[in-house]
Amino acid sequence: MQAVSWIKAKEAKNHLQILSFNQDNFMKKLELAVGGGTPILFEGITEEIDPMIDPVLEKNIIKEAGVDKITIGDNKIDYHEDFKMFLTTKIGNPKYTPEIFGKTMVINFSVTMSGLMKQLLGDIVQYEKPEEEELRKNLIIETSQNKATLSNLEDVLLSELSKETTVPLVDNIELIDTLNETKTKTLEIGTALT
Repeated sequence: MQAVSWIKAKEAKNHLQILSFNQDNFMKKLELAVGGGTPILFEGITEEIDPMIDPVLEKNIIKEAGVDKITIGDNKIDYHEDFKMFLTTKIGNPKYTPEIFGKTMVINFSVTMSGLMKQLLGDIVQYEKPEEEELRKNLIIETSQNKATLSNLEDVLLSELSKETTVPLVDNIELIDTLNETKTKTLEIGTALT
């Protein structure tokens, strides 16, 4: 149930709706969520997934007059780009069809022994030294942000290097500015890590 707890915490600010295929009005709620950009969580699904949600899983989106539309059942509704759908199951190793694996991103949240040890250690440190656990969490977040920044800088730099230009590299002011910015930010991140 850790995956469900994580999804609920992550999407709570976006007014996550929890649905089940057993609800008689789940299709109407799904249509409203797709149009409004509200995230949906189908909790505790089995190996059988209702085929009515196939258009959403397949992202059968078409553009009409510049607006993204999707057909669910007999209704053609607007497709909001912020819409997300999560499907969770308690089945340890579900046997879904290759089509389902092709339409979805399957993530296994099974607990490993090392993962369990890290989680228990985190709980103990949180209980005994909450300020150190808070510092550790902040460092993890900062490290992730720094990795994303470095990746973006690499992309910008590669984009600048790949541009077709008649100006020699040493005279390319845009490229030199990008290199200087990348160097400065890389040094800042390196200093922050030490």
